[in-house]
Amino acid sequence: MALLTLFVCLFFLLPRPLLASQPVELNGNETALSLQAHSQFLRDPSGTMQLEEVLSRLTAFEEASTRRDLNFSYTHDHVWLHMELTSRADSRTDWVIEMRYSSLDRVSLFLLAPDGSWSAQHAGDTLPFAERSIGHRNPVFTLTLEPGDTRTLLLRANSEGNLTLDGLLWQAEHFTQQSNSDYVLVALYFGMLLALGGYNLLLFLALRERSFLLYVCFVVSFGTGMLAINGLGAQYLWPDLGEHGNRIMPFSLCLSAAVGVLFAQSFLDTARRATRVDAILTVWAWIAMIATLTILVLPVQLALQLMSLVGLITTLVLFFAGTLCVIRRVPGSAIFVIAWLMLLIGGMLLALRNFGVIPSNFLTVNAMQIGSAMEMLLLSLGLAARFNEMKRLKEQAQKEALLAQRQVVRSLMQQEKILEKRVSERTEALAQANAQLELLAMQDPLTGLANRTALAQHMQQAMLRTERREEWLALVLIDLDAFKAINDEMGHDAGDQVLVEAAKRLRECARETDLVARLGGDEFILVSEGIVDREDALSLGERLLDALSMPIMLTNGSISVGASIGISLSNGIEPDIESMMRQADQAMYQRKRSGRHGVVIYSAPGKGSEQPA
Repeated sequence: MALLTLFVCLFFLLPRPLLASQPVELNGNETALSLQAHSQFLRDPSGTMQLEEVLSRLTAFEEASTRRDLNFSYTHDHVWLHMELTSRADSRTDWVIEMRYSSLDRVSLFLLAPDGSWSAQHAGDTLPFAERSIGHRNPVFTLTLEPGDTRTLLLRANSEGNLTLDGLLWQAEHFTQQSNSDYVLVALYFGMLLALGGYNLLLFLALRERSFLLYVCFVVSFGTGMLAINGLGAQYLWPDLGEHGNRIMPFSLCLSAAVGVLFAQSFLDTARRATRVDAILTVWAWIAMIATLTILVLPVQLALQLMSLVGLITTLVLFFAGTLCVIRRVPGSAIFVIAWLMLLIGGMLLALRNFGVIPSNFLTVNAMQIGSAMEMLLLSLGLAARFNEMKRLKEQAQKEALLAQRQVVRSLMQQEKILEKRVSERTEALAQANAQLELLAMQDPLTGLANRTALAQHMQQAMLRTERREEWLALVLIDLDAFKAINDEMGHDAGDQVLVEAAKRLRECARETDLVARLGGDEFILVSEGIVDREDALSLGERLLDALSMPIMLTNGSISVGASIGISLSNGIEPDIESMMRQADQAMYQRKRSGRHGVVIYSAPGKGSEQPA
C-alpha cells in the first residue's frame, strides 16, 4: 500500500501534458455531464489488470469522445474509464455517477481521496442487491467535492451481455428528480402490462378462449424479461440470485417468443384458414422452445446472443405469417401485423444496438419497451375486436333463428286460416297440432328435457310451494367436464350422443316432482323440492355425479365423462331465483378451479363451500 501511495504521489507530480486530458471543471450549476464526452477508456482483454497497472498506463487510455458511443457489444474484455474532476463551486457539492444500462454484470468505481487513499464502490446485476454500494436498479455511485477539490476517478466494467457504458455525472438533486421520473415511466409500463394481462385473464376465465390464455402467458414471460432488462427484477423480485439472475432475461424472452408463435396460431386460426402457415409456425415454435431450454446450459454470453437471434427471427416469422393471412383476408390479421411490426422495429433496434451496429441512445436502449407496449396494446385490441366479432356472429345467428321462428309462426297462422275453412272433423287435428307445438316450445330438441322457458315457469311455482311448505329448494347446476375435447376429438355426433345419455341418466336419478332442464351446450339444471338440509342436497349431487361417471357407450366405443356440480339452496324467499342461479354457477366454477369432477354447495363468503372429499 505504501508503494501504491508513493506511485500515486509521483504520478500527480508529473507535468500535465503527460495526462490523457485536463480535469473537468465543475462550477456546481451543471445538471448532468456525459461520461463519454469527458473521459478516456482502456480495454483489458485479459480482465486481470489491477489498479496499480492501470495507473501506470494512463497515457495508453484513448479519448472516449472519439467514439460514436461507449457500446462495446458482446465482449469478454474489461473496460476501464478514467476521468478527473475539479470543483470550482463555492460550497460542497454532491454528485452521482449513473450507468444508464441496467444489465451490466459488474461495475466498480475507484475514487482517489484527498489523503491519497483509494475508495471503491461496487454495483452490477450479478451482485446481490444488498451488496451494492447504492440501492438502485442501475449501477450508481456517489462522490462529494469540496471547493477546490481535484479527484481522479477510475471505473471498471465487464458484462457477459452487451457492454454499454452509457453514463452520466449528475448533480445529486437532479439525479433524484430524474430517477423518480424514470421509475414512474417504468412503473407505468409494467402497470400497463399487469392491467392487460389481468384483463385478458378474466376474459379467459369467463370465455374459456385459448387465445386469451396464450396472450396472458406471453405478457407474463415478456414482462419478466423486461423486468430483468430494466433492473427492477434484481431490485425487487430476485435480489439475491447474483450471477444466476443473468439467465432470467434470455430465458424469459426466448420463452415469450415460443408462446408468441402459439398465440399467433390461435389468434389467426391458421390451422383452419392457412394450413401451410400453421405448419411453419409449428416448426418454429418447437425451435424456439428448444432454444429456450438450451439457454439454461449455454454460457451466459452465448445465451444472450441466442436470445437476440431467436427474438429477431420470431418477430420476422410472425410478421410475414401475419402478412400472408392479410392477403388471405383472415379476420384480425391486419391489426396483428401492425402489432408485430411495432415489436419487430423495437426488437431490431435493440438487437442491432446490442451487436454494436447502431449507436446506443434513449431510443435504441428503450426500443423493446416502446415497441412491446404498442404491440401488446394492439394485440389486446385485436382480441377485443375478435371477441366482438364472435358476439356479432352469435347475435346474427340468434336473429336468423328468430326470423326462422317468425316464418314458422306466420306459416302456422296461414295454415290455421286454411284449416278454419275445412270441415269440422279437422278441428280436433288442428288442436292437437297446436298442443304439440306448445310442447316443443318448452323442450330442448336434442335431449327432450325442459328448456329455459320451462325452467323459468317451474322455478316461480316451486319457490311459492317451498315458501308455503317451509322446506328447502335445491338448484343443481351440472357442467360436463372436458366436453369440448369430446367434440374436437370424436366429432359432434359423439358429443350429441353423450348429451342425450347424460340427460337420460339425470331423468332416471330425479324424482317425479323434480325438473331436469338443459341450459345449452353441456350445462344442465335439476330443480328439487322438499330438500331436508344441506346433507340431503349434497347426497343428491353425489348421486347425480355417480350416475354421470358411468361409462357411456358410443358408436365407436365407450367414454367416461366427469362433471362439475354446483348447488344453491333457498327457503322460497331468499335467495331469489336470480341469486340462486348465480350462486350455483359460482359453486360450480369453484369446483372446476379445484380440479373438476365433484360437488360444491354454495356458502356465503367467509363460511366456505361444502364438498365431498
